[in-house]
Amino acid sequence: MVGAVSSGSSGTHISSDQAKYFDLLAKYYVSKRQHVLAAHVFLRLAERHTIIPGDSPTLEQRRQYLSLAVLQAKNASNSDGLVGSAQGASDSGLLDLLEGKLAVLQFQIKIRDKLEAIASSFESSVAMQDSDQNELDGDSSDDSSLANAANEKAMELSLEPKNITQLYNEYAVPFELWEICLEMLYFANYSGDADSSIIRETWSRLMEQALSQGGIAEACSVLKRVGSHIYPGDGVVLPLDVLCLHLEKAALERAERNEIVGDEDIARALLAACKGAAEPVLNAYDRLLSNAAIVPSPNLRIRLLRSVLVVLLEWAMSVLSDRMGQSPTRSSLILGGSFAHENKAVRNQGVRDKIANAANRQVYLCIYMIELYMTEVRRLTLPPTKTESVYAGFKELDESLITPFSF
Repeated sequence: MVGAVSSGSSGTHISSDQAKYFDLLAKYYVSKRQHVLAAHVFLRLAERHTIIPGDSPTLEQRRQYLSLAVLQAKNASNSDGLVGSAQGASDSGLLDLLEGKLAVLQFQIKIRDKLEAIASSFESSVAMQDSDQNELDGDSSDDSSLANAANEKAMELSLEPKNITQLYNEYAVPFELWEICLEMLYFANYSGDADSSIIRETWSRLMEQALSQGGIAEACSVLKRVGSHIYPGDGVVLPLDVLCLHLEKAALERAERNEIVGDEDIARALLAACKGAAEPVLNAYDRLLSNAAIVPSPNLRIRLLRSVLVVLLEWAMSVLSDRMGQSPTRSSLILGGSFAHENKAVRNQGVRDKIANAANRQVYLCIYMIELYMTEVRRLTLPPTKTESVYAGFKELDESLITPFSF
């Protein structure tokens, strides 16, 4: 039995009665601290198939068995000091395998739940249409077909484990579950196309889906949630340039249609997606503003510059708090308080030399970038009503940073 468990493949036919004995065997191995053997038994229970319909474990039961297998593999890895390095490496490989299987099963459960919710939503829509004599029969028929399709796929997922390729291609993509698609691409370290077009296209579809459901506010909320989960990654799975341009364009278009759009919403969503790191967000905006072919519209450029001001302010507060050993809240009082207005320092060489010191290099860089953006604002062929507040914001931040108190 031990040999069969340790070397046999998972996914074999095991009846419910047999599963009870396997469960007892796993518990026996646990009691004897035979963690690797216990992990293998739990894996077989998690991936077991049955001949009798309705005898299969639920996805939640499979998840429980896989979680127990992971726990036993971790216990085995923690005992590496008692065995040789080769055995330790083997145990580590088992742990990686089990954690991967558990993650894929989690995706399967999440997709199943989403499909059940989609089916329920379409069924409710059909019921409402049937009670409304003004609705076209075709609409009700389409929703009914979609509800049936979602229900069928959810049932398929409930029967047995699927691999991540099946989950992505046969379930997530057809039902436009773009958020889960991105999570799976991140999990799989996807790099199937040289220019990352699949990831960028998936992000664009997710943003369009969110915009259609709840406007800029919903898109920003989704960006915060998904982005913070996959940041920092390798820089490919969170394409800040694409997201920034997509949302800023959408915000401008919606604002022109008199939709209420916050001036700071997108910048703060990008910051939240990057877990508060201002530099990558600032770099994304800078790359866009540096390419007039990508951002030719003065109205779009001033919107991007307004967002840059938000990011620079966050960066400046972080830099000052690091320099002075204070909290960002205290730094914000310095930047925005009366002290900054009462102490407008002269830009002399002595101040520049002081900023250039290693301890203040980031402050110098921040001031340099602020002055570049101030120049960019002045270059825009827009009425003063659209540029003055942005220019004034940069100027105030610039003056706050070069006051003697800041150093």
